[in-house]
Amino acid sequence: MNFLLPLLVGGPDMAKKSKKMKSHTFLSKYYSTNENINNKKHKDQILGYYLAGLIEGDGYISMTKNNRVDIGITFNSKDKALAEKLLSYLGEGSLLKRKGNSVALRIGAVKTIKKIVPLINGKFRTPKIYQLHMLIDWLNKNHSMNLEKLPLDNSPLHNNSWLAGFIDADGYFYIRNSLKQIICKFNLEQRMIYPKTQESYESIFGQICLFLKVKLFIRARSYKKNSYYVIRVENQNSIKILIDYLDNNNLLSSKHLDYLEWRRAFNEIINKTHFTDEGRKIISSAKNNMNDKRTYFNWDHLNIFLECRLP
Repeated sequence: MNFLLPLLVGGPDMAKKSKKMKSHTFLSKYYSTNENINNKKHKDQILGYYLAGLIEGDGYISMTKNNRVDIGITFNSKDKALAEKLLSYLGEGSLLKRKGNSVALRIGAVKTIKKIVPLINGKFRTPKIYQLHMLIDWLNKNHSMNLEKLPLDNSPLHNNSWLAGFIDADGYFYIRNSLKQIICKFNLEQRMIYPKTQESYESIFGQICLFLKVKLFIRARSYKKNSYYVIRVENQNSIKILIDYLDNNNLLSSKHLDYLEWRRAFNEIINKTHFTDEGRKIISSAKNNMNDKRTYFNWDHLNIFLECRLP
């Protein structure tokens, strides 16, 4: 059995009337028009925030007694192209097929880790910063680096791509389509407690709720040890905030493609054409091209951004 308990964090979960949304190009205006896109230092900053969010969502940093270090990220098998592209950008590592429908990106080469850590240092927002700080201590001691252990990032969420990485790890877009109701929804879910330090994720989830103007819920699962924080976005004002963010900070996994379909469906809702014959066709097409129903994958958004390699 599982159930949701609401926490009073963020704004009210209410829909309000609003003006038409402007249409956008296939890729976000951030990546297509930003004059700094060819500036490698600027790209590394964007990727650093994204990678921090991705690792904090579905990744880990481990150190063994044998003095071996690994940075790992788990991907759904359909996102193998992203894992391969990240690996080609970051440097030496490996991709391993795991049980179930997933692949693991593992980076153990010290020379690659020494490139990644400065990229993500100062960009973590969750209790997993504990692992990052242990890794920095290890690099400083064993590889003569002089890295400062920067604290949790408390900058506004809309300022960078951290949340995009976190959503690629733990977010989910879906559409409820029935004769009487058509709603676009988004969920973001993560366990409540970080097991290595017993610290709570409440702070960062509270920040996300305030940003999106929604409530925070707890999902209690009787058949699993962990309970989870859940953010649900379904009111139009909050969806607009999320769309504005993601149109300026691209997702890089196949969720980017799901997002485009989801946004297309939401445009029909906001334009009040979703119950017309044409609108229903668009909604139906969008729903049938998302998540497990997706059969076609276009990775142009990766080719535009991850086109080179860390030095």
